[in-house]
Amino acid sequence: MVWLRPGWLREGPGIDKDAPPKTGLALFFEIFEREFWQILKLNLLFVVCAAPLVTFGPARAALSRCTVNMVRDIPNDVFSDFRRALKQDFRRNAAVGLAELFGIGLLLAAASLPAVQESAALSAGLFAAALLAALPLGYLWPLLAAVDLPVRAAVRNALGLAFACPQHSLPALGVCVLLGVLCFGLFPLSLPLMLFVPFGVGSFTTSFAAWSDIRRLVLQNDSNGGI
Repeated sequence: MVWLRPGWLREGPGIDKDAPPKTGLALFFEIFEREFWQILKLNLLFVVCAAPLVTFGPARAALSRCTVNMVRDIPNDVFSDFRRALKQDFRRNAAVGLAELFGIGLLLAAASLPAVQESAALSAGLFAAALLAALPLGYLWPLLAAVDLPVRAAVRNALGLAFACPQHSLPALGVCVLLGVLCFGLFPLSLPLMLFVPFGVGSFTTSFAAWSDIRRLVLQNDSNGGI
């Protein structure tokens, strides 16, 4: 069954030796098509492992590690790779994950205030603040999962990359927002979709958008701690 077969065992269509290397959206969809079933499995793994909340951060890091490997064209078996990454730097990733959940909780609490609900300007401002806060997360988790950096350096680089490369960070965030609107706006009808699609597809999209910037601006300047 395709569902259970590791990614590195699947047969591919082959590559024309004279074909130019794909980039941009063409490369994105080529990898996405190849890794589609792996991404669905990753989504389910993440939902199960992140459910206790205290393990949200380690599951987030494991998800990012697997999707970064896909983007880097590293052979993968999501079950073993996810399990291994889940255990790595567990306490650090748990702390970062809890900080993210705390921030989400503050935003939800602010959104529930009567003054915010009755004011279109305040609602729009809070939504804009949430988007600005979310931009660096698309870089932070790939950095924590795949690059050997202290948390402080990872946060600094994530902030710099998110606003230095809006041509990548904004479209990736747009995809994640769209997935969130579709899934949470249609809940509970969207529950089957949530089990298999939004987190895996969102992580793959952000990893694809982030990795070229990380490689170009962080890894090539690692002697200086990145950008």
